[in-house]
Amino acid sequence: MLPKPTDNVLSLEGAGRPAAGSGRHIGAILMDEGKLTASDAEQVLARQRELGWRFGEAAIELNLITDSDLRQALAKQYEFPYLVSGPDGVSKELIAAWDPFHPVVEELRAVRTQLLIRWYNPEAGRRTLAITSPGAREGRSFVAANLAVTFSQLGQRTLLIDADFRAPRQQSIFNIPDRFGLS
Repeated sequence: MLPKPTDNVLSLEGAGRPAAGSGRHIGAILMDEGKLTASDAEQVLARQRELGWRFGEAAIELNLITDSDLRQALAKQYEFPYLVSGPDGVSKELIAAWDPFHPVVEELRAVRTQLLIRWYNPEAGRRTLAITSPGAREGRSFVAANLAVTFSQLGQRTLLIDADFRAPRQQSIFNIPDRFGLS
């Protein structure tokens, strides 16, 4: 049985799901998830007023939540899927999916933009891209996986095929079973 495409994505469905931009506060979302208590929220609000920071920043500064907790709450607030990295989620190498504002991801988006401007032309049959290199451990899998994610984030239909017969890695990066291979 093949894994569902959303196996590594936190579900955003539920009775308490807000509409995008509905104004539901991060604090309420974190309290609903059990990440903060009411007294924690009051402490964060006081720190927020004192420093003029956003709620999530103040909560992190007080060591009440982690960056990951904040990202998950923001994903729920604005109804976008959030990939979980770690043992049960995707690899930390898939940085474009779980940390979209990282400087490396900005560089990957710049590469994607240049490819779209200079190369991509469906009418001319240019819709396929191969990431290759002659040696091992040169970053092919990392670039291919993250570039695929950046294209998919544009809403482009994206198919990533791992054609490395000697050391395929995409299944471990995306945390999917490797029962079926290209051969």
